[in-house]
Parts: sequence; structure tokens; C-alpha cells
Amino acid sequence: MSKKRDLRIVQFDQCNHIALKYKNLLLNFNPDGFLTFTSSFEKLNFDERAVLFPDGTSRLVMHTRCQEIQLCFDHSEFQAMSEALQEAAVMLEVHQILSYQ
Repeated sequence: MSKKRDLRIVQFDQCNHIALKYKNLLLNFNPDGFLTFTSSFEKLNFDERAVLFPDGTSRLVMHTRCQEIQLCFDHSEFQAMSEALQEAAVMLEVHQILSYQ
């Protein structure tokens, strides 16, 4: 569905689940969950939410449903994730439209 740098988003034919692999992180979604995640990500504004880390890099921290897990992106990682999620969401929509015909 999408491939950017260290990021891959794929949908499995047999179960329809969507896997998002980023470096050593693997997230698994059903189609509705993926669209919810994508919608939440699209609402984030890097410039408004980024914080300066001790290494001098600005990063955005995204909270997840699990309190103990947050995702952290520098600006280029955030851009790549945003583009990949948008591409994959469009591909999912196209796949759903073609499946109904």
C-alpha cells in the first residue's frame, strides 16, 4: 500500500488486516482501526506540537490508546509517515470500492 524509507504499510489478502512496520515497530490494524489511526495522525500539526529534545532535535510525541506507548517523530519522519498513511488510506479506499463492484 505504501513504502517510504524505513516504513512499510501492507494489507494482507486473507484477513484484510493492515500492518504498519516502521524500523523496529510493528502495528497491526483492522481497516477501520487503520483509518482511525490515519485520521488522528492527520490532525497533528508538527510545528505546534513538537518539543525540543536534549539532543537538540525537535520531535512530535504522539500518544496511543495504550498509555505506556507513545510514538516519537522528528520532522522528516513525521512527513514520511504522513505521506505513507495518506497513500495507504487512498489505496484502502480504492480497494474497498473495487471490492463492492
